[in-house]
Amino acid sequence: MEHHFGMDKVNIYFLNNKKQPLIISPRWDPSLSFLCSFLRENRTWIDETILRHGAVLIRGFEVKDGATFERAIMSYQPSLNCTYRGTSPRNKIKGTTSIFSAAEVPVNFPIAQHLEMSFLSAPPRQLYFGCLKESQTAGGETALCNFKQIIHDLPDDLCQKLLEKKLKYTRRQRRVGNKSSHDVSDQNGWSEIFKTTNKEDIKQMCKEEGEEVYWDEEENFISTWLSEPFQLHPVTNEPVWFNHIQVFHWTTFPAELFHAFLRTWDLRFLMRALYLGFLCIFKYALLQQQMSLNITYGDGTPISFWEMSIIRNAIYKNMVYSRWKEGDILLLDNFSTSHGRQPTYDKGRKVVVCWSNPLKKSNALKNCVDAKSSIFQGREALHSTAIHSKSIDDPVIAESHYEQDTLTDTDFTSLIGSIDSDTLKERDFARLNLSSSKALSTNEKQPFITDPSFWKMD
Repeated sequence: MEHHFGMDKVNIYFLNNKKQPLIISPRWDPSLSFLCSFLRENRTWIDETILRHGAVLIRGFEVKDGATFERAIMSYQPSLNCTYRGTSPRNKIKGTTSIFSAAEVPVNFPIAQHLEMSFLSAPPRQLYFGCLKESQTAGGETALCNFKQIIHDLPDDLCQKLLEKKLKYTRRQRRVGNKSSHDVSDQNGWSEIFKTTNKEDIKQMCKEEGEEVYWDEEENFISTWLSEPFQLHPVTNEPVWFNHIQVFHWTTFPAELFHAFLRTWDLRFLMRALYLGFLCIFKYALLQQQMSLNITYGDGTPISFWEMSIIRNAIYKNMVYSRWKEGDILLLDNFSTSHGRQPTYDKGRKVVVCWSNPLKKSNALKNCVDAKSSIFQGREALHSTAIHSKSIDDPVIAESHYEQDTLTDTDFTSLIGSIDSDTLKERDFARLNLSSSKALSTNEKQPFITDPSFWKMD
């Protein structure tokens, strides 16, 4: 049986009843050196845990700045990718090679739920956030959402319409971004996105990524492409909401601000939502202007206000919120679990980000019948497959041959005794089937997981 490093030295528990994220915190050794060893030695287990729960939050360790965050992440994922084709302005963090600010936009700007760079042909496989300074006022959370659940909370007719028509993205970037725009994608110019003004070099980069581009007479970069609204998860085969509709629909900014008001009752969010609501109606509904990254149905038909409301409510229904704490590290499966920023008026908040190498999208959902049935295939996949590759960028999925260990009363008594004496030997926690109904933890301050569905991996 495979053993794991340091499992007796950490607490493992859930943030909420949605079991997302799973939290790992130190019992007594919060040092960076222990965290790096834990991440490096337990990489396969962490891969499987991220796959199962979509998000893992590492809390309470000595992660103080961009350099220590990078050291911890590279212990788990040595191959970080620095290519960024997203829409939010970002700056590299001083003293690091692969760490960026999460978004260089005002902190009172909401960022709707999304999978990182989901509109590209090959988005990052995983995403990693770090909190260097937490928000001291209301808001500022990096909320999460299980995008595997969205299709089950949308009406069948809307799902089928999306699948049949597909989505059309039109990206229009000016040479230099407008930093004062409420349209986040307009804040970066094409010269800033591609780090060059050489159009031929940009054309070649886009060609390699499967995009055809051109420039209009006003030197605006323009790219148009069709994309699928759903993808099947590359491992579990579950249907995943895989697009940026909810980010770049013209109703999003005021809707997200109003949602923040309903959560916090901060009247500043309400006033800003009303102002921007009238502004967006004037610009986009009456004057027919377009967002910098505009999304329609594949035939060019606009996605209606009411359709967008249905989609947004399905996302809100499945969102989870967690207040950042300084030193937090959040590991995400970018092919299943979305993230977004809740607005705040605390300008001291500082969150950084990095990401793994990309994985090409090649598994589009074809119809709603497949969508409604593949959830069962996905659940089966989680129990019958495991990641054995040391690289998340090219996972090799093989059949599991885990021993079906049942924890007897004698084993349970021994386990509790070893926990109490802090001499628990390295055990394969990820594969123990805790059939005993007794609680694993004997101390409320040591919230070990006791849910059998977590530990059982066979």
